[in-house]
Amino acid sequence: MKSLPKAEGTWKARLRETLGLSQTHFPHLRHSSPNLSYGRHQGPAYPRARQAANLVLLYRNEADEWTIPLMVRAETFGVHAGEIAIPGGRCQPGETAREAALREFHEETGHLVASDSVVGELPPTNVWASNHIVRTFVALESSLPVWSPDPTEVAALLYLPVSQLMDPRNFGMHQVTRRRVRFSAPHLSVDGQRVWGATLRMLVELGQALTSAE
Repeated sequence: MKSLPKAEGTWKARLRETLGLSQTHFPHLRHSSPNLSYGRHQGPAYPRARQAANLVLLYRNEADEWTIPLMVRAETFGVHAGEIAIPGGRCQPGETAREAALREFHEETGHLVASDSVVGELPPTNVWASNHIVRTFVALESSLPVWSPDPTEVAALLYLPVSQLMDPRNFGMHQVTRRRVRFSAPHLSVDGQRVWGATLRMLVELGQALTSAE
């Protein structure tokens, strides 16, 4: 695999070139948040919002496809059990958001990503429901990771090829029930499962960043 080029331009443009996405555009979506959110995710976070960070790792799988690992939350996550997330978690006192993203990724997946593999950062995500502001970092690796997920946090790992993220046929809508309230939400299908909510919004940010990187 060739390394990330050092040519002029933003990290997004360089990453787009490395991933071979010059002729690819992210699907146009009406929105990526559940209909019941009323746009709250686009507003400012609460002043006391808790700080969290996660890491989108891009690597080539056995079929030589650029791929993103996602995790299915374990039963220990209560109401969030079974939900699909990008590896990450809350920042600890004294560490930077980048350090937190790398630490959490290692703890949850068992794979250690080097700090210098981080190539950029997406816009922060206001996760209104849990009162978190999440910073999402993007990393690129040349080798195939060896996974050893923590069973107390991760029920399973899912693998999302970038080509599937950029394919409009993988997006749809579904019905969600929360506390007797039923509403519709957009999702991305990955291995027969639905990625929605904050995780979907972060992946949409990545897809849009790659598309707008000319």
